[in-house]
Amino acid sequence: MSNPQSNTLTIEHLNKIQTELNDKILKKLNKSIVFADSQFLEWFNLSVGIDHLIKHAGALNVKDFSSFENGGQHLKAVFFISQPLRGLVIETLKDIILSSRFQFITIITNLHPNFYGVSQELFDQIRDDCLIWMSNANYTCDIFYEKFPFLMMTQNSNISLFLNPFSSWNSDSNQIVSIDVYNRLVKQEMNELHLSSTGHASNKDHFQTLYQNFSELEMNELTALTNSINEMLEYLDAKDDCFTLGVLSSIVANELNQSSDAKLRRKNSTNKVSLLLIDRNLDLAMNSLFHEETVFDKINNLLPNLNSQSNDVQIDLRNFWFENNFKSILPGNYFHKSTQKCTGLIEEFFNLKPKECLLDVYRKLCEVFPLSESNKDKKAIRINSESLKSQIRNGIKSNKKAFAENLDLLQIITAYCQINDAQSTKQQEFDKLMSFVKVLTLNLLDKDGPSVLSRLYALFSEKLERNDKSISYTMSDLVILLIYVYSLIGEECYYGIEEEERIKKLLVNELESENLQYDHRLKSDLEFFNKIKGNQNYVQLVDNFFLNLKQLKFYRKNFKQHGKLLIDEESTNHYSYKPLIKQVCENIVKTVSNPDQLMDIEYRSSGSEGLSLNLFKSFKMGFMAGPNKTHPLNNDFIIIYIVGGITSYEYKLVKEVFSQAELNGKKVLIGGSHFFNHNKLIKYFMD
Repeated sequence: MSNPQSNTLTIEHLNKIQTELNDKILKKLNKSIVFADSQFLEWFNLSVGIDHLIKHAGALNVKDFSSFENGGQHLKAVFFISQPLRGLVIETLKDIILSSRFQFITIITNLHPNFYGVSQELFDQIRDDCLIWMSNANYTCDIFYEKFPFLMMTQNSNISLFLNPFSSWNSDSNQIVSIDVYNRLVKQEMNELHLSSTGHASNKDHFQTLYQNFSELEMNELTALTNSINEMLEYLDAKDDCFTLGVLSSIVANELNQSSDAKLRRKNSTNKVSLLLIDRNLDLAMNSLFHEETVFDKINNLLPNLNSQSNDVQIDLRNFWFENNFKSILPGNYFHKSTQKCTGLIEEFFNLKPKECLLDVYRKLCEVFPLSESNKDKKAIRINSESLKSQIRNGIKSNKKAFAENLDLLQIITAYCQINDAQSTKQQEFDKLMSFVKVLTLNLLDKDGPSVLSRLYALFSEKLERNDKSISYTMSDLVILLIYVYSLIGEECYYGIEEEERIKKLLVNELESENLQYDHRLKSDLEFFNKIKGNQNYVQLVDNFFLNLKQLKFYRKNFKQHGKLLIDEESTNHYSYKPLIKQVCENIVKTVSNPDQLMDIEYRSSGSEGLSLNLFKSFKMGFMAGPNKTHPLNNDFIIIYIVGGITSYEYKLVKEVFSQAELNGKKVLIGGSHFFNHNKLIKYFMD
């Protein structure tokens, strides 16, 4: 497969690359049993769908890469392994082979032998071991290295959304570092900046000092992320100008600069791109919003994930049957890309509000189940979630063939119905909290009435303390709102410490009560839920949570252009939340003709000069004078990568800013390792 050549770097070409890669891989699966780890399962699910491996590629079965699985009587197996081929991974591979009767094995990994500091010898050794475990040297074992650099989630020719699931080797977390480690990194960075501003010499080994905060697992996560970004740039044949915003992004950029593979790529590549890395933690208000700016974000926040780390969600398919008490139907899932109808609807859901999609969802449903002549003659009915569900049920009764042929599209439509169901308790709760957040934000710094924490306490205490069943709010709702408030205004959300202590006590009481059993967000990840329930010191857990909350606004303390997320609307005397990604993109567009005005964002040169830059300059780029100062829009292709996860609302905002700017010929990719949602946010703070 050839890489894109100079001047041919387009988003259409990236979609073609992904299609070619999938076709190449799927050809190896015919008459095989497939074992894949969580990252590869996620890749297949989001790119072609797990069912595609069986229906079209000819796989006999798809199983988890686990010591508890085996191949039974099957003779041919294909293993997809994203983690380093050593230790427990090799033991798992051995267990599966010894408990099976394979004669033909193919192992596909996304890690090049050079990653291990060796060449092909490692693969040769693993191949020999597999033949020993199969007990016959005449059997076949092949090991292939293949890049899996990105997943294109949309097909817009100018501004598109991507994910890279292989940026992590940890199946238990989507984050590179814990929030405690991130807080220490920011604190050290502030200390370094203070020393510099007072005339003291900066620490030449500053990066090494920062690395001391990382555990071995977190260093592995940093390596995985760096490898995945570099492989993406390799596929684009790209020489990158790297920019960063935030301490963690600067560390990732430093790793990228130090990488021998990245140095070789930059030396030989022909396409110039701008790579902008942004820390997720700089704007966690985005992830704690109750909003319906995009259908997908609402789906991602209201419906449970397939598993704790998946980007896909579970869809209740009981609507497809007619007995309401039938509870043994397996859930469906959201991401289906088998037809253009599915991909088109998914892309709409990344960009539009629920009400903006309603008619198009209805039209697509009518293409599957056309209204009968008798229905057409009847008085027009209001199109809403309930009427769509009724049309699905009636269509299944009358046309089971159409139902079977369009099951993938109907699952997506069902997800849409479930997040717009006015009768749903979750939906009612979501709508109430969304309205509350809108009003709260308008008056967030209003000193004339009760403090923000007092207003939150008044909202939740009736439900949580009195156990009022008529109110459906949960502890996790309160946690999310606290993250939102502290992200915007920090400790200005209360007048006296007693208000914070009152909220803390409310949280501790809820953790100790049986109400936690009814918290659907916590229960969606049973391992995390049991870990919370098994905690022996809820007071300490809540105290630590509030210590982390108080750091959120501090992350942006030294930014000159991007320090505030709460904007004072002078014309209305109200406040509004302005997402960081929107601020960044608007400032990039505004400063294209005057780069010296672009502050906070650090240019990370890939040359020797860049390696000597101290990290604290990420807070001071505004002072980097000179007429030739590098600007992200100097190149025609811009990649924005949010380190720590992304939302579809951020994609929508980037698309709006750059589309309105009418920058001729500029192509923009925005993405991250995964889609962030409320569940993952709570786990990040309280795990």
